[in-house]
Amino acid sequence: MKSMEKYPVLFLFLLILILATSVVYEEYPKLSNNNEATSWKVSTKEETSEQTPTAIKDNSTQTPLPSPLIELDEGFKEVNFSEESRGFITCPQWLEVRWRRDVSPNNTVLLNFTLFVNNTHYLNLTLEEFSGSYFCTPEGVAIYGHYSREHSTIAFFDYSLTQLWRTEHGGSPVAYKNGSIILLGEDCLYLINVETGKLRKRICVHEYISHFKFVGGRLYITAAHLKGKAHLYVFEGSDRREVPIINIPTFELVGIRMPFDVNEKYIAVAYFLYPTDGAEKNGVCVFTADSLRKIACREFEEGERPLKVKLAGNVVYVQTTKGVKAYKILSLG
Repeated sequence: MKSMEKYPVLFLFLLILILATSVVYEEYPKLSNNNEATSWKVSTKEETSEQTPTAIKDNSTQTPLPSPLIELDEGFKEVNFSEESRGFITCPQWLEVRWRRDVSPNNTVLLNFTLFVNNTHYLNLTLEEFSGSYFCTPEGVAIYGHYSREHSTIAFFDYSLTQLWRTEHGGSPVAYKNGSIILLGEDCLYLINVETGKLRKRICVHEYISHFKFVGGRLYITAAHLKGKAHLYVFEGSDRREVPIINIPTFELVGIRMPFDVNEKYIAVAYFLYPTDGAEKNGVCVFTADSLRKIACREFEEGERPLKVKLAGNVVYVQTTKGVKAYKILSLG
C-alpha cells in the first residue's frame, strides 16, 4: 500500500492497461464470428452469380423459329378450284331419263323413272327410294334411287337399254373408277363391279367420311368421329395408315367438312368442325405425303369455313366462305 501511495500514477496506468487487454480478448471471437458469417454470405452470392447464365439461356429470350406455314397476301386471286372428274361419262344425246316421286296407298315412297330414246317413250322403272338420278359409264347407264347415304337401289342397263342387273347396297353412288361404281356410305366406301352388280370391295374407317380421293395406287380419306376426333386415312394395297388431324372434345359434332388435296410431297387438309356448343373450328393442316408427318396447322378466323383446297408445289390454297387464303410451306429439313 505504501508503494501504491508512493507511485499512484504508475498503478493507475497498469490498471488501465489490464482492463484494455481484457476487452480486446472478449471482442476477438465476436469479430471472428462476424468474419465467418460474412464469408458465408459472399459464398452464397457467388453461387447465385454462377447460375445467371442459365437464366440468360431461357427460350423466351431467343428469336422464335418461323412458322412452317407462311401466309401469303397476294398472287392467288385467280386460283382454279375446279372439281376433279368423278369418272362418269356424258350420256348419249339420244337418251333422256325423267323421274317423279309418288307415294303409294301404304305410304311407301316410289320413284317412277321413264326412259326416252330420241324423244320417244321406251320403258318405265319403279324404285322404292326417296330421291333418284342416273349416270353413265363406258359400260352403260345406271338408274338409281337412294336415301341419303344409308341405302341405294341401282338398276344397270347396257346401251341397248337391256337391264343387266339390279341390286341394293349401303351408300349412295358418287363416282366411277376402273370398272367399279363407288358408293359413299356414312363410314364406308363400297366398290361395285359394274358388270355384275356384286360387291367388289368395302373400305371402312368407322368414322363419318367427309372426302375421299384416289391418287395413283393410293386412296385418301378424311373422316371424323362424332366425339370430335378427325383423321386422315391412307390405303395402299393391304396397307392402311392413319394420322390425327385435330381433336375437339365434344358431346357430338353436327357439322363436318374436310376437303383436301395431294401432290408428290404434301397433303393439305382443311377442316370445318361444328360441335353442339357452337364453338366451331376452321383451319388447315399440312402433312408430308410419304411419312404423313404433320408439318404445321393454321387456324382460320371464326366463321371462315373452308370449301375447297388446292396444292401447287409448296403453296396450299384454301377457298373459304370469306375468300381465298394461301400459305407457303417451308422446308425445315
